[in-house]
Amino acid sequence: MKSSFARSIHDLVAGLAATLAAALPALASLACGAPPLILSPLPPAAAACPIDGCAAVASTKAATSPGDPEDCPAASVGGAVCTGGTAEDCARRAMAQWERSGAPLSCIARMFSEACAAGELHACGFAGRLWLDGRGVAHDTESVQKGLGMLTRACDGGLAASCAVAARWLARRASAANTDTPDNADEGQVLKARLELEQACLSGQADACFQVGQAFEGGNEGFPRDVSLAATEYARGCDLEDARACNSIGCALEYGDGVPRDSAHATEAFERSCHLGESTGCANVGYMAEHGEGTLKDLSRARGLYRDACRAGEFYGCVHADMLAAVQAGAPADFAPALAHWERLCAVARSARACEFASILYLDGVDGGQRDPAKSLSTMARACSLGESRACLWVKSYSEE
Repeated sequence: MKSSFARSIHDLVAGLAATLAAALPALASLACGAPPLILSPLPPAAAACPIDGCAAVASTKAATSPGDPEDCPAASVGGAVCTGGTAEDCARRAMAQWERSGAPLSCIARMFSEACAAGELHACGFAGRLWLDGRGVAHDTESVQKGLGMLTRACDGGLAASCAVAARWLARRASAANTDTPDNADEGQVLKARLELEQACLSGQADACFQVGQAFEGGNEGFPRDVSLAATEYARGCDLEDARACNSIGCALEYGDGVPRDSAHATEAFERSCHLGESTGCANVGYMAEHGEGTLKDLSRARGLYRDACRAGEFYGCVHADMLAAVQAGAPADFAPALAHWERLCAVARSARACEFASILYLDGVDGGQRDPAKSLSTMARACSLGESRACLWVKSYSEE
């Protein structure tokens, strides 16, 4: 693993119980788990298009029909304003009314809000800006929170302009010490950092996409836990040739985390990660080749990939290389008998290597399921206590997440 071993093996073993307690919540697959989340500083994002201008607005205007000039005035006294049409239709009607001189802004804000609630992301951006500025709605803390929520939803959906608008608004309000910011000033800064990181990704910064994916996957740094959005961000980062993001979207595809399970595309993502220089991706290609998942079964290729990953310092590759050698020497190959075999040797013979093998089997599971990361960690900790130094490094890497 990439983390350094800051303490002696003796100290680590002595603190094993505490390490386990701290590490369990963050545990994921070794090959498919995210490394510690580091939100590194990023350069300022490029200036964004105004929320009510540029290409997005131009394309919306082009698709807008004249609409009924009475739509807004008639509905503005109460009730739903988008009844009888799709979210996209409602957003187009709202834009048409916005262009019409004298149209009531209160109804336009409501139309955009309803379209946003129905899933139209551009409407979320327009509505969020109106609610933040108190245009057509009451200008109070509740409206501000609602506006920020709609802009954040649009940002999460891939609209960079919405990320920029909300982040700039939070920056201005923070500098002015305005009371309309979120209830907790620190919470506002956390949201601002989140929006800026998402905007950086949408602006083409591949490392930011990987960081956003990690944050969504773990539900930390102000991001909600959302494996579907995490997969989207990993895919975006992989398209921008971030090797770690390619490995992560490969894992999501292999295990069906946030996306439909697809071993063939998972293998393609792992191969791309490997070609981009990520040793974990190479080890994962080895696993797919060993088991014939998403590619032809090829033990010779698997052995070579595991060996190369191990030489690059990838622990997962080292353990799999050793386990494959043990299988070819006569140990059980199928998941259930293999797990029982190595568990027995771990418990009865007190074999550190057997404990490592059992840990990795718990980690990998079989056919995209039967995984038990918590059991994997406790079994690897036993390998550490039995004197296997690389197992101690593995346990320590998760305690640092």
